[in-house]
Amino acid sequence: MLTDWINENNISVINHIEDWQEAVQLAVQPLIDVGAVENRYLQAIYDMHREIGPYYVLGEGIAMPHARPEEGVIHTALSLVIVSDGVEFGSEDNDPVYIIFALAAVDNHSHIEMIASLSHLFCDDEAVKKLRGCQSKQEVLLAIRQF
Repeated sequence: MLTDWINENNISVINHIEDWQEAVQLAVQPLIDVGAVENRYLQAIYDMHREIGPYYVLGEGIAMPHARPEEGVIHTALSLVIVSDGVEFGSEDNDPVYIIFALAAVDNHSHIEMIASLSHLFCDDEAVKKLRGCQSKQEVLLAIRQF
């Protein structure tokens, strides 16, 4: 299922990133580039983070930045960023973050299968470890296919 959403065009693998804003921007940019979200979607994530904190850091080393559908979602989409050195998001229990899935969903129901696949991945410690260690887009795709 995740291979239906993740491809070479929406994966980034980098060693270092300065801060959570840059990480979120890198994750959301492919969604903007393919017309899945409007530019304001990125700002909505920033605003919500500043208002309530890193609500999208879901577990140790894993984040899924997203905003509400009415904040500029055009169609459901997903992207992935792997940060080898990790990045601090301000989540006391789960920083640093290494795996960032940016999610855009047109409504509360259309992305249920995607969320289910992601939650299975997040609960699989070996799959997360393998994904975190990927050094190229090809390795990421292979790890997702194997999962």
